[in-house]
Amino acid sequence: MRATRPRSFGLRAQILIGLALVTLVAVGSTGYLGLWVGGAALSDQRATMAVVLATAAAASASAVVEPQQPISNATSRTRLVAVARDLTEHTEARQVTFFQLDRTVVLAQPSRHPDDRDPPLLGAVLSGAPPVYQYRPRLDDGETEIIAYAPISLQSRVLGAVRVSLSVQAPPTMVLRRSGWLLVSLALADALLVLGLGYLVLTQVVVQPLQAVERATARVTAGDWDHAVKPSGPREVAALADSFNTMMTSLASQREQLIRSEKLASVGHLAAGIAHEIGNPLAAILGFVDILRADAAGGAPAMAPSERRDLLDRVKAETQRIHRTISDLLEYSRPSREEAQAIDPMKILKASQGLLEPQKRFRSVRVVYDEQPDQAPQVLVSPGRLQQVFVNLLLNAADAMDGQGTVTVSCVRADRLVRVTFTDSGPGVGTDMRRRIFDPFFTTKPPGQGTGLGLAISRSIVESYGGTLDIEAGGGSGATFVVTLPVAVG
Repeated sequence: MRATRPRSFGLRAQILIGLALVTLVAVGSTGYLGLWVGGAALSDQRATMAVVLATAAAASASAVVEPQQPISNATSRTRLVAVARDLTEHTEARQVTFFQLDRTVVLAQPSRHPDDRDPPLLGAVLSGAPPVYQYRPRLDDGETEIIAYAPISLQSRVLGAVRVSLSVQAPPTMVLRRSGWLLVSLALADALLVLGLGYLVLTQVVVQPLQAVERATARVTAGDWDHAVKPSGPREVAALADSFNTMMTSLASQREQLIRSEKLASVGHLAAGIAHEIGNPLAAILGFVDILRADAAGGAPAMAPSERRDLLDRVKAETQRIHRTISDLLEYSRPSREEAQAIDPMKILKASQGLLEPQKRFRSVRVVYDEQPDQAPQVLVSPGRLQQVFVNLLLNAADAMDGQGTVTVSCVRADRLVRVTFTDSGPGVGTDMRRRIFDPFFTTKPPGQGTGLGLAISRSIVESYGGTLDIEAGGGSGATFVVTLPVAVG
């Protein structure tokens, strides 16, 4: 049996899947990069805002504290509370904290977390460094925040520092969280748009012309060798259709030539065997004619009328025997132009056996039928072509058995198919040879005794009518060839 190749996705599906994946990757990567750049810009914006608020808080503190007094005195503290409250209520500042020079917290609005610790940046600002900022996780919920420090200066003297906290997620993550679903939706929408347009274009431009070629191939497989494909679609696909039509025209011509060549080769083998069979009747006829001529000349005792009739009957019988043999040979060798018709395969098999029986190499071959010929279902095939297949199979069996053995033939119906099996009692066919036995020009016979086309053309003939020809067994126990043909629909 032939191995079946696992079916994969079609050309259209593969191209559309590729387009969808490319679209998703392109849109997703471009959108992700854009969002990441937007997040970086937002990060810079938030950091700038934190520094501006810290600077503004430091300037407001410098304006309200008591000169020459620590910022922790009661008057300054009261005023700083107002500054902190104003910042937290009217800006995005989450918390405002004021420090003395010794890093002591003067006040925090709202109050600080007990585990809140300031980084070394605070010491740098208290030493007169310009405003700075830093990202860090919040202690209460783990979210990211920005803390900005700015020095509180009065007349070039640093009195303390202020810290402003802004709530913010990690900028790229925040932007991605906000816009991720939008990005995914846009990517999917673009992919669906590409799929829709790609489906329409591929169907019209590529798939339909290729399907026309596929349908034409199926029709050729079914035996319609005259079917042609109408060129359509892009230039490359139309060129493929033209090449297909040219190929099929050439193959149809070569196929007919091969079939005729093999049939003529088979006729040559048959004629060689039949010539001997014709020679014997001719010799007998010549002998009978000589006896009748001698009787007519009167050179011997006259024959009785019954003896003359007997000799003439024998001449007629031998002549009819020669005529029947030659008629069968001509019927087989004549190129068949008949259409497929519903026929009984066993009837064709019997005719093929009768054609071969006169041959010397087939005299010791016995054909045994497992099924009654009257019970065989009809098949739709050309009688001449089917006879060529059966003759080839019987001749191959006779050659495999060296002209002596038994060929067992059975004909059974399996669903919508008819199976005709030929099992010989020869040595069988090895596994390696079985893989090549249907190859054209492959033969195990000596040079000049076989063309190697018989089985190849027989398979081609059977397949042209929707059937199969395979070998099922071999290797020491004979070979079994199976012909399957569709049942004729009555």
